Amino acid sequence: MRPTSVTLLFAFAITLVQATSGQTAKAPARKPTPSASAKSAPAAAAPAASAVPCPCLPTVPQHFQPYSAKQEITRIQTLGDGTTIRTVEEIYLARDAEGRTRRETIRTLNGDPVHMFQVFDYPTQTSYTWNVGANYPQVVTVFRRRTNPQPVAAPPQPQPQRYYPYRMESLPPQTIDGLYVQGTRTVRTTPAGYDGNDRDIVSTTENWFAPSVGLQMRTIMDDPRTGKSTTETTEVKQSNPDPVLFQPPAGFQLRDSTP
Repeated sequence: MRPTSVTLLFAFAITLVQATSGQTAKAPARKPTPSASAKSAPAAAAPAASAVPCPCLPTVPQHFQPYSAKQEITRIQTLGDGTTIRTVEEIYLARDAEGRTRRETIRTLNGDPVHMFQVFDYPTQTSYTWNVGANYPQVVTVFRRRTNPQPVAAPPQPQPQRYYPYRMESLPPQTIDGLYVQGTRTVRTTPAGYDGNDRDIVSTTENWFAPSVGLQMRTIMDDPRTGKSTTETTEVKQSNPDPVLFQPPAGFQLRDSTP
């Protein structure tokens, strides 16, 4: 049977619809058009680089453990004829919460007491030294540590050093002046012939350290050549000292020795 014109027209319509639907399925999806507000919004600024501190400046901790304490150094030397020489030296130490330190040493020179002061201002990296006693000028020597690296001369050639055998051992912890301390003992030997000695010379050193305040509470050095020296730390107070202690005395002339 021959197809009629109506049948041919219907078949052509079906073919046209299939072709159109195929093209529509294959068409890529259109990207959304950005809004006007999105076009006008500026790009996010890159995060600013963090400031890097100069490596030549000190890194100041947030807090130091403040304290004040007294030290007494006793030296006893026995001469070959049995004569004993005993000297006592007093030292007063202080540190505040910002790292400023003060050291006052009292010595007897020619029968007169002399007070020697050393103050280090940690935030400004400045040192102050002065003496108080008979015939000493009222002068404070100031030394400011450089904050910028400076060219330095070539270091000297290392000199050969002799090796002194030693051994170190830990001591049982104990309590000194109410503080927990850790101890070590170091034994050093000067072999025969090093210093013209015909036998070995043995010296010992004991150190007792309080980690809570960062103080050497006791040091005992015993050397047959120089005698025995004992350093005892007492009267430790863990509080901020008077700020006046870290200032140069009034009426003294300041002499800057910074190179």
